[in-house]
Amino acid sequence: MSDVILNNTYPLSLKEKIMINAFSFKLLLKSAKKRTYDVINSEYDLGGWSKDVTQINFESRAIHLNANSDIIVNYNNTLVKCRLDSFEKNYNSMLVKLLSDYIEDSVVEMGCGLGVNLFLLHKAGFKSLEGYDLSKNAITRAKQYSEKNQMSIDFGVYDLNQPFTKNMIDGKVVFTHQCLEQCTLFMPAILKNLVNGKPKIVINFEVDYPSSSSKVKRYMNFQGYQNNLVSELKKLENQNQIEIISIMKLPLSYNSFNTPSMIIWKVK
Repeated sequence: MSDVILNNTYPLSLKEKIMINAFSFKLLLKSAKKRTYDVINSEYDLGGWSKDVTQINFESRAIHLNANSDIIVNYNNTLVKCRLDSFEKNYNSMLVKLLSDYIEDSVVEMGCGLGVNLFLLHKAGFKSLEGYDLSKNAITRAKQYSEKNQMSIDFGVYDLNQPFTKNMIDGKVVFTHQCLEQCTLFMPAILKNLVNGKPKIVINFEVDYPSSSSKVKRYMNFQGYQNNLVSELKKLENQNQIEIISIMKLPLSYNSFNTPSMIIWKVK
């Protein structure tokens, strides 16, 4: 993944660096969120995902920003600024490349939101795609966009905290993309459900909390985001239920603090 090249970047100003560090330390003084269903629904299902379908950019990861906006990103462990459209072009190319080995498989994204990753993979030639999310609003709008653009992607509402229906993910490639960050309280049950669903392989684009910096850990703790995915996976590996194949930090991420890795594992 070292071949990701983000052009036209420029360094942060001294003021921006001070503001980011100050924000990080202030998190120590604030109460952490508890990511219950009510919190998740209020932030997502009833938030930007409830907008009219004509008001949503389904092919952007930052639906509230203009493509020409300057954003701060994490690039090879350094914070830099670049245009949103430049970041998304490079990030999308990286994601497709990382999943390209599975272009002929049935691929399922759990926690797909508005479907940006699935629309990206469809354009890249993936033929069998499914997406599920807890948000009814997100799935309704993703279906509308998919049908309007004649994309053969199956979408459905599903709660990862519930056991999978028969053959739902059996033999398929399952991936999550900054979805399990919402699931600290439910992680053991979710991983149990994934194991019992018998997927071909699971790929989590999520934060590897144990190996993260103190700034990332402070941010994750304050938001109530997951800090137990890798530790729970290692428990399952010690119980001989799964094999962790690899954990690799992504060289490019949208958030200054939320810096995901590519965590690959399979059921034994």
